[in-house]
Amino acid sequence: MTPARRAPAFSLAGLLVWAVVWGAAVVGGVWPAGLAWAAPPSGEETRALWVVRHAMSTPGRVDKVVEVAAQVNINTLLVQVRGRGDAYYNSDLAPKAEELEAAPRGFDPLDQIIRRAHAEGMEVHAWINVYLLWSAGAPPRSMLHAANAHPGWISVRADGRRLSEMLPQEFQEEKIEGMYLSPGNPEVKRHLREIVREIVTRYSVDGIHLDYVRYPEPTVGYDGATRTAFEREFGLDPVQIDSPDSITLAVIGADRFPDLRARWIQWKRDQVTELVRAIRSDLDLTGRPIKLTAAVISDQNAALNRYLQDWPSWLRDGLLDAAVPMAYSPSTPIVERQLRNAMSIPTQRQVWAGIAIYNQGARTAADKIRKARDLGVDGIALFSYDALLGNAGYARSIKAWAFREGTMPTRMPWREK
Repeated sequence: MTPARRAPAFSLAGLLVWAVVWGAAVVGGVWPAGLAWAAPPSGEETRALWVVRHAMSTPGRVDKVVEVAAQVNINTLLVQVRGRGDAYYNSDLAPKAEELEAAPRGFDPLDQIIRRAHAEGMEVHAWINVYLLWSAGAPPRSMLHAANAHPGWISVRADGRRLSEMLPQEFQEEKIEGMYLSPGNPEVKRHLREIVREIVTRYSVDGIHLDYVRYPEPTVGYDGATRTAFEREFGLDPVQIDSPDSITLAVIGADRFPDLRARWIQWKRDQVTELVRAIRSDLDLTGRPIKLTAAVISDQNAALNRYLQDWPSWLRDGLLDAAVPMAYSPSTPIVERQLRNAMSIPTQRQVWAGIAIYNQGARTAADKIRKARDLGVDGIALFSYDALLGNAGYARSIKAWAFREGTMPTRMPWREK
């Protein structure tokens, strides 16, 4: 039987403590009209902050990340250490990020932020852009980069074009972020697992955070390795499923093709799920309670059918410790609906609300946080650090209206020894 979702971690004692603190905070002050205080659960709430890679390009910037996060009562940092097939850490598998070429010799962003954040009592999760490989106009300079070393790993569209052959303008017009690795290629899966194993072996990270763990669109998957893998399993080249010739139609029967097309799409979904399952298994083998979380498409229909990202099953099956729906819409009703749908998934694992702070005022963001808490989410993740760094007033407001008190990350009993 699939377990029911646990109730939010509120307690009467905690609410009484909160009421006293809240009253002391606003007596003699002016509370913003119409804004209810976004009360957190008692004692526990994951408060995560996405930190984009450029914020860790120098030692001083790394220290600033921890300083700002501590001021806002953040307890979990999601630090982007793999942005575009590169490394913001010492790696033998991926090239050092081009942005770090001018950094001081020996500077290791991931090592420094782990040491600084742990000293402040924060968790550090290594944020990895999984399949998204490159998005700049000019190609990567390093020959170690997978785009140069393994061009056959890059996704191919149904029309036969490899994503590396597309122009930047075409990416923009078709709303594709850039080159993607092919999820169905067995060598890609092996490489990505090795990337994760390298990070958790070399660094004392508290978690791995997956992003872009999806397809760019449903019409990719036609590279040679993926076609071969599918054909070995089902006895038919997926190109023949999409555009069968007369002989194939006669042998198989036209009435079977709708089912075959559905199997092809589901098989592609399964390739992403298999990678997530394999990473979870690899983390378990370390013997450490390393958390696995993922930033996911908040619209579940789009996730399943456009991006082939079956994250609801990842939660149900316990592959993820927490899913973070990226509910970035400026519209509060849309965000509330998306989070309510996420909370309806029957699971004992967690949902953290991904709230944008780059496209709305602090007051609106705090209201979304309050509504997310009312729905019983296990944590809040803010996108992103850049919005706090560039506006001290915004950071103060978020703290005052949403994160006034410090908390511990929400416990994950299944990860505790």
